[in-house]
Amino acid sequence: MNQELTLPVLISRGVIVYPGFHETIEIGRDQSKEVIETALKKYDSKVLLLSQKKMIEEEPKLDEVYLYGTIATVEITKRWKDGTLTVSLTGISRAKTDVVRLDETNLPMAKVDILETDHTEANLEQAVELIKALKTELRDVPESVDQFLAAPTLGQLGATVDILTLELPQLTLDQKVQLLATLDPVARLEILVGGYIRGDKQKQDREVETEISRKIKDRMDQQQREYYLREKMRTIKEELGEGEGSDSDAIQKYRERLEKEPFPKNVKEKILASINKLDSMQGASAEANVERNYIDWMMSIPWWETTEDLKDLVHAKEVLDVHHYGLKKVKDRIVEYLAVMQKTNSLKAQIITLVGPPGVGKTSLARSIAEAVGRNFVKVSLGGVKDEAEIRGHRKTYVGAMPGRIIQTMKRAKVKNPLFLLDEIDKMSSDQRADPASAMLEVLDPEQNSEFSDHYIEEAYDLSDVMFIATANYLENIPEALYDRMEIINLSSYTEIEKMSIAKEYLVPKVLKEHALTAEELNFSDAAIDELIKYYTREAGVRQLERLLSSVARKFIVKLLNKEIDHLAVTPEIVNEYLGKRIFEHTDKQEKSQVGVVTGLAYTQFGGDILPIEVNYFPGKGNLILTGKLGDVMKESASIAYDYVRSNYNKFGIKRETFETNDIHIHVPEGAVPKDGPSAGVTITTAIVSALSGRPVSKDIGMTGEITLRGLVLPIGGLREKSISAARSGLKTILIPKKNLKDLDDVPEEVKKILEIKGIERFDQTFEEVFGLKVNENN
Repeated sequence: MNQELTLPVLISRGVIVYPGFHETIEIGRDQSKEVIETALKKYDSKVLLLSQKKMIEEEPKLDEVYLYGTIATVEITKRWKDGTLTVSLTGISRAKTDVVRLDETNLPMAKVDILETDHTEANLEQAVELIKALKTELRDVPESVDQFLAAPTLGQLGATVDILTLELPQLTLDQKVQLLATLDPVARLEILVGGYIRGDKQKQDREVETEISRKIKDRMDQQQREYYLREKMRTIKEELGEGEGSDSDAIQKYRERLEKEPFPKNVKEKILASINKLDSMQGASAEANVERNYIDWMMSIPWWETTEDLKDLVHAKEVLDVHHYGLKKVKDRIVEYLAVMQKTNSLKAQIITLVGPPGVGKTSLARSIAEAVGRNFVKVSLGGVKDEAEIRGHRKTYVGAMPGRIIQTMKRAKVKNPLFLLDEIDKMSSDQRADPASAMLEVLDPEQNSEFSDHYIEEAYDLSDVMFIATANYLENIPEALYDRMEIINLSSYTEIEKMSIAKEYLVPKVLKEHALTAEELNFSDAAIDELIKYYTREAGVRQLERLLSSVARKFIVKLLNKEIDHLAVTPEIVNEYLGKRIFEHTDKQEKSQVGVVTGLAYTQFGGDILPIEVNYFPGKGNLILTGKLGDVMKESASIAYDYVRSNYNKFGIKRETFETNDIHIHVPEGAVPKDGPSAGVTITTAIVSALSGRPVSKDIGMTGEITLRGLVLPIGGLREKSISAARSGLKTILIPKKNLKDLDDVPEEVKKILEIKGIERFDQTFEEVFGLKVNENN
C-alpha cells in the first residue's frame, strides 16, 4: 500500500469488478446516481466500488459494506426516462479503505489505499499446476487461460486468476471479496482450488442444483399462468370480434411476405425457421423479442432489389462537371472506371480511394459519382471505429445485438448495388482486442466480398455488386492490408484561381439560396472574394471560405431586417468592416534588389508562398550559422550549398580567404514558423554566392530546386502551388529544375502568361541567369 487518495464510494448489490475487466450495471438509488455524477465532474470519472454485505438491504448503512473493493472508471451509457442510469464500470486496481463517511453533501466518501500486486515472489510453476487442476473441474475454460498455460508469464498471472474467478458463479460474496483482498495470485489460486475441489465442491453442487431447480419451477409456474391469461384474453377478443392477437397477426404477415417475395432459398429457410420458433414462444418473452428482431432485420435487408446503372458516359462527365470545378485528371479516371465497369459488366477492380486534405470535395465527389451512374448513395464514417464487431456485428444471442455497420448501411440503401462510401478509412484504429481493418478486408476484396459474413444475420451476404469508394486524409495512415486493394486518386489543395472560380460558380449561389437572398440583394465582387481567399483563409479546401461567405450574408440580413440597407455590393472594404482585420498575410517580393537576399518558393499544406532567404558574413573562423527554425533536411541543404560554393569559389569570383576568416550566417525569416524540405538548396546557394561576391540578385527572380555537392539541380514537388504564389507575389521569372518542365501542364494558363519559367540542370546555369556572367571554368 503505497498510494492514497479520496474518492466517492459507489455501493453495489454484490457486484465485484476485477482490475482490467468491464461490467455494466443499472443504477437506481438516488445516492448512487449522485455519486456517479460527482465522479464524472470532479474525480476524473473514478469511484471506489464497494459491495454491501446484505444484498436485500435497500438503503445499506455505511458500516454494512465490505472495506475491500476496486477503483473503477465509470461511464454513463444510457439515461432512462424514469431516472435510472445504465453505467459501464472498468476496474483499475484493487483497493481498501478503513472507513466510509458521508461528506457535507451527504455523499459516501473514503480515503483509499491502492493495493498493488507484486508478482516478483510468485511461484509460477506452482501457479501453473493449480490452474491445470482447476481447469479439469470446469466445463468451459476461456481461450486466454489456454494461451497462458501455453506460455506462462508473471505479468499475465494475476489477470488469468481473475478470469478463472469470474468463471465460478457459485462463489459466495464473502469468497469473492476475500479473493479481491488477496494480492498474491498464487494464494488466490489456492483459495479457489481449496474451496472448489477440496471439500466444498459437492455441497456447493447440491446447493446450486437445488437453487436452479427452484428457479426453474418458479419460472415455469409463472409462464403457465401468463400462458393461461394470454389464451383467455385471445379467446375474449375473438368473441368480441376483434380478430386474432397482434403476435398471430405479425407471424401471419411474416409468412405471407416470405411466400410472395423472392428471397434466396437459404435465406428463406433461415427466416422460416425463426418464424416457426417465434410461433411456439410466448410473445412477451425475451427470446421472442430476439427472434422477432432477427426476422425484421432479415426481411428488411435488400437480398435481390437493384437499380439499373446509367450507361451514358457523356452524362456522367456532365454531372461531374456540374458539381465540381477543375479536377480534370480525377474526373477522367472516374469516367475510365465507369467505362470499364460497363464493358466488363463487373466491379472486380481495385477500390477507388480519394486521398486529400479536408474540404477539397472527396465526399461530394462520391455523391456526384453515384448520381452519374444512377446508384443510391450511402455512407458510413469509419473514424474512431476500433472494434471488429462494428463491422461484422454481434451474435444475435447477445443482449441488444444487431448487425454491423456494413449490413446496417445496406438496409438504408434499400438495394444491393448502391454506391457505398467508406469515409475516413485512414482513421480506423485497432487495439489488442480487435482489428477492424482485418474485417474490412472481406468487404473490399472482390475475391471475398461475394460471401461477406456478418455475425448477426448468420448468412453470407453478397457485396460484389456494391460500388465501394473510400476517402482518406493521409495516405500513410491507411492500413497496409487495405492499401493493397485500393487505387489511390490524389486530390491536391485548390489554388487561389480555382477557389475564385469555385466561389463564383458554386459557393456564392449556394450561400444565397440557403439564406433566401437574391443576387440583386447581396452581390460579391471578385475583389471581395479575392480578399477573403488571400487574407481570411488559409486552407487546402473551401470550407472556411464558404463559412466566411455565410458570415457576411448573416450580417447583411441583420441590417436588411433592421431596414438599414436594402441591398449590398460586397467590396474588400465591406469584408474588412464585417469580418474585422485581416487574419493572414502573404509574403510580398522584395522592394529592391539586394546583396545576399534571394527569393525562394515554398509549398505548404495550405498552398504556395515565396520564401526570402538572407545570407550575411562577418569576421570569424569559418563557421556556418543557421537560423529560422529549420528542419533537418533543410539544414542539410544549407550545409551542402555552403560546401558546394566553398569547393567552387574560383568559379564564382570569390576569394578563398573569405571562408577562412569569416563566419557565414544563413537566415530564413519568420523564425517561429517551422520549415523543412530540400527544395531551397538552389536558393541558399545563390544567396551565399551573392553575399560573398557582393553581387545583388534581382527582386523579380524566384527559384526552387534541390542541389547536390556536384552542383546538379534535382526536381521538386508542388510546382503548381509554387508558381501560383510566385505570380501572386509579383515575380516575373522563376527558375525550376529542368526535370520539372514536364509538370508545366499542371500550372494554370493565367500563371504561365505572367511568369517566365526557365529550366536548369546545373547551378552554373542559375549563376549565369541570375548574375548575367559566365562562370570561371579555370577552377
